[in-house]
Amino acid sequence: MLPRMTAGPIYLDNAATTRPLPAVVAAMADAALDAFGNPSSPHAFGPPARKLLEDAREFLRGTLSAGRIVFTSGGSEADYLGIVGSAARRSPGRIVMAASDHPALLRTDALSARWRHRTTVLPVTRDGDLAPEVLFEALGADVRTVALMHGHNELGTLSRLGELIELVRRAAPEAHVHVDLVQTYTKLPFDMDDFGVDSIAVSGHKFHGPRGAGFLALANTAELAPLQLAGGQELGLRGGTENVAGAVGLAVAAEAALSHQATTTRHCEALAEHVHRRIAEVVPGCVRLGHAERRLPHVLSLRLPGIVGQTLLERCNARGVAFSTGSACHGADDGKAQNHVLAAIGLDRRAAREVVRLSFSRLTTTAEADTAATILAEEIARMVKVAPTALFGEGIR
Repeated sequence: MLPRMTAGPIYLDNAATTRPLPAVVAAMADAALDAFGNPSSPHAFGPPARKLLEDAREFLRGTLSAGRIVFTSGGSEADYLGIVGSAARRSPGRIVMAASDHPALLRTDALSARWRHRTTVLPVTRDGDLAPEVLFEALGADVRTVALMHGHNELGTLSRLGELIELVRRAAPEAHVHVDLVQTYTKLPFDMDDFGVDSIAVSGHKFHGPRGAGFLALANTAELAPLQLAGGQELGLRGGTENVAGAVGLAVAAEAALSHQATTTRHCEALAEHVHRRIAEVVPGCVRLGHAERRLPHVLSLRLPGIVGQTLLERCNARGVAFSTGSACHGADDGKAQNHVLAAIGLDRRAAREVVRLSFSRLTTTAEADTAATILAEEIARMVKVAPTALFGEGIR
């Protein structure tokens, strides 16, 4: 007999995507219906769409003190444009990034090779962190672009961004500094002027905005080559008829998230600590991955020794609790390739199979987190009962 379902599904995979706010959906529907004209059209139907687009652009620009905003299809495209676009404006050289970075960064190497750039992938710490001394050793006059992640999507580690950027400015002053802000935009304060970065990637569906909409924020001095010319829209950097409804949704979601930023941070931190504590009571050997102090408030990445994450996911999913695992790399065709992030921090295949990631949002209730923790604990206990004794000994209650 299958375990009973909860009263309703509990979603704890907010680092992957978030539920759009009703206000976002409503604003996008209004924009799609009332401003359906092409923003570039000179007749009466064009200006209303253009105004909505530019109002959204200006608001989003202000949230980061950016010089310009280029709307994209999401964070991955923004990463591509920021990294490859900046390198394409420069003579052949190197692009530098970390081994634990998101595939959106790492997979730019094939495209950048068309401009004869090479990619240097740097080792990371056990926390998935790029150590300043490692970055410094890799820098030089031939570095054209440095790509950095502010908050790690799988481990939750926050990078020492200010220190890393300072090193780049000292050792490779002409390099373009691109930052993936996908997990931290609206969750933590960020100002482009304060950090002195050249470009930033943002994705709407990470902060209760629309899927398929994001943007690249640029400093006034940033120089990029377009990767998609088409009609020359978006400052000539990204052709194609603009997604007005998507831009509106981004602005509405960002305004809502920023107005609740401090309370959301405290809320998510409290939920993560509570769930971690409940699971640690059942699995004393569980390890929270990522840096102990520099971490995203909403990401809880755990290694549960002896527990296969995918099996735990399937059992919890049957009871209405959704989260993610670290057992396979992104987009692996057979689902058996090792997760590159967990490999980069030194976990072998067996250990990687024991990793689960729970992630919260301001929509996650305390009751949901508590119920999820109970179900996780119950399912772990059931798995232990049928597992070989030698696997656990007396270590799990």
